[in-house]
Amino acid sequence: MTTTRTAHVTRTKLAATAAALTGLTLMLTACGGSKTDGGAYLSITDGQHGSIVTIDGNKITYIDTVADTDSAKCNLINQALKDIENNAITPGGSASKGTYEVVSTGTINEGRTSVIWDDGNGFRRTGTAPKTGSLLIQGDQITIDYVFHKSLDQDMLVLADSDQGKAVIAKYCGKS
Repeated sequence: MTTTRTAHVTRTKLAATAAALTGLTLMLTACGGSKTDGGAYLSITDGQHGSIVTIDGNKITYIDTVADTDSAKCNLINQALKDIENNAITPGGSASKGTYEVVSTGTINEGRTSVIWDDGNGFRRTGTAPKTGSLLIQGDQITIDYVFHKSLDQDMLVLADSDQGKAVIAKYCGKS
């Protein structure tokens, strides 16, 4: 009887542990899980197409890929994505130099609902002016307050390696 009872208790404890782990996994997935802990996102907002946001834990970087031609934009997007992958983002670039530009960096709050940008003035102005903007993470897509210029309120971005992200890259790189 002791063996049967011990086996039953052990099975019950294992089942409870498995259920708790399953619940935790579902909670993390619903909250974004590992997808929101990192990645590169491409803007799909009119006027911002090809801009990139990279998230690494609670660090966020907004990169602009301004270019005169689709070919040049393709090169900037690919270079920025390569640098993100290699953890080698180069600040201080400019379109006139044929490089992507780091607009601002920031910190995502603990609840992952807002960003404190190091410089809300963006790259076209001097000085450092911290500014807070909202952040909404939904699966392969994020929306941020575009705090850098008044011409745009929200910027919607999709995960670079998603189908929508690949379509943005294909648009500039001449691939269908």
